Amino acid sequence: MTDSSPSSSASSPEERNEARLQRIEMALAHLQHDVDSLNSSLLRHFHRLQEFEARFGRIEHELQVSSDPAERPDAAADRPPHY
Repeated sequence: MTDSSPSSSASSPEERNEARLQRIEMALAHLQHDVDSLNSSLLRHFHRLQEFEARFGRIEHELQVSSDPAERPDAAADRPPHY
């Protein structure tokens, strides 16, 4: 059985290897670009997650302070002296 494609029969093994190497290098370049894009996206999401965690911590602290009776100011102490 012989290869029926005209480019295969006309090219030398070195040319086929060179073409194969070029395809591999192109595929590798595309993969590297995809990895870089995913890395950028991951870093952006990580920074947003850190911001959300900081916000959540502040909100959680505010809720604890506002619901803790020991931390609430005494209403009688806040009365002006004329009461």
